[in-house]
Amino acid sequence: MKRSVTITTAAVVVLTVASIGIYKMRLSMKDEERASACYAQLGETLESGVDPALIYQGRLNDLQTLVEMSLVARSEMLVVANRLRVDRDSPLSSRDLVTLKSGTEAYLGLREELYDIANAYECAVDADVELLRAFDITPELRLKALMLSLGAALTLYDNYLLGVLHFEQDDRLRRVLNDPDMGFGLVANKLAEATLAANSVEVRHRARRAIEFYENEKSIFSAAHEDSDEAYLMQLIESSPSYNYVKKIRVGEIAGNKFQAFERIAIDSTAEGAATGMDLLSGLFGNSIGLYESRKGKLYGDKDALEKIRAQLQPLDILLEKTPFRLTDKLIPGHFGHVAIWTGSQAELIDAGVWDELIVNQYADEIDSEHRIIEALRSGVQLSRLEEFLNVDDLVILRPLFNEDTHDADAQEALLMAFRQVGKKYDFNFDVNTTDKIVCSELAYISFPAFDWPTDEVLGRHSISPDNVAQMAWNNVPLSLIMFYHDGALVPEDEQDEMMRELMLQ
Repeated sequence: MKRSVTITTAAVVVLTVASIGIYKMRLSMKDEERASACYAQLGETLESGVDPALIYQGRLNDLQTLVEMSLVARSEMLVVANRLRVDRDSPLSSRDLVTLKSGTEAYLGLREELYDIANAYECAVDADVELLRAFDITPELRLKALMLSLGAALTLYDNYLLGVLHFEQDDRLRRVLNDPDMGFGLVANKLAEATLAANSVEVRHRARRAIEFYENEKSIFSAAHEDSDEAYLMQLIESSPSYNYVKKIRVGEIAGNKFQAFERIAIDSTAEGAATGMDLLSGLFGNSIGLYESRKGKLYGDKDALEKIRAQLQPLDILLEKTPFRLTDKLIPGHFGHVAIWTGSQAELIDAGVWDELIVNQYADEIDSEHRIIEALRSGVQLSRLEEFLNVDDLVILRPLFNEDTHDADAQEALLMAFRQVGKKYDFNFDVNTTDKIVCSELAYISFPAFDWPTDEVLGRHSISPDNVAQMAWNNVPLSLIMFYHDGALVPEDEQDEMMRELMLQ
């Protein structure tokens, strides 16, 4: 579910450095040595035969996936760390030990992949202007390269501050995580290594240089379209707790205008203790461990819209949404960014003949408390309330049209399939051919097997996007367009179809 990127071969020389191993350079290399190594590879890169456009697209897709996985990992680490601190006098259970070790293994893998991207494009800061001009590399692409590197680096810092630091500040948990474990492929002192890296003078110096370069050059993209690559990267950087901490500190540092915040983040958080330090970060950056949003949706808190929408909804209605204020909406192809399914009430599920099925009835309490939307979020597939879901700018209600002869059986099958997805993990690979994990639009794909859904092939995987789902309503078969809110306003019924087509074709 990623948008394609098309750029010229010559214009992405800086971006292709990663493909030939620059990211494997030791962190201890001096800036001059790193830049020299980067320049030495430029000619070889041009003759390597590797398609730079594919490298750039792949790296951008990789970074987005790693950011999503990082947000989930931070939330999970926070839950685990807080739970294990409750009873400090009791030994850790075997289940807790497995959770800690497997979590460490997953985090370290995530950390290595982020380091690869962070190191790969750093040389954009040092690139010689004449050399860039000779290879027709524009300032915009040079900045994009740096933004990829900086986005990955800040994500690494944020993962440490909002996740790892909780374990680092607990003696018992720190010892467990630093102990080796052959069963998980863990060597000794990996947590300590992450702490040293986060507080490394050289790494902090490199991060500050990247931030300075970004702040000096980012006006190039001041008019970036909200769905563009640069808009995603800018929002990723500027929603980072580490970057925002830098901005906060600098307010009181007019003289000298120095970037010294990374030293202070670790010092302040450690000195103030886990509770106070994390409260500071949470208070300053709000939803930084959750789904970053620059504002609330235009339908958020709109009681009139809520009642009109609720009055229209029927079981199995498919909901599409647009949230341009969210980071994760930036790189999803097309207009719409999310898909969900409305379950209906207990009475409606009884009428549909599925209420007594265990797969449905086990969620009776949630359904009674109006958790009637099945949706796949980063944290997994869950039941949500309509009030929460309406934190959006655009909302579409699509209704499935089953064959009259098989309507009841098809509807029952679809409802049961939708409920079977609850509890599954999020599919960061966006692959419709896997069912153990699913992404939001795969929810429709799996729940309505009677429909022939369109898919796109992206990086060798078959994916279905929210716009693919919306296209099924263009000819009123097999989905019917019931209601459409755009930019917070209800679109007149006779204009809905045409407006939705126009937005999707832009």
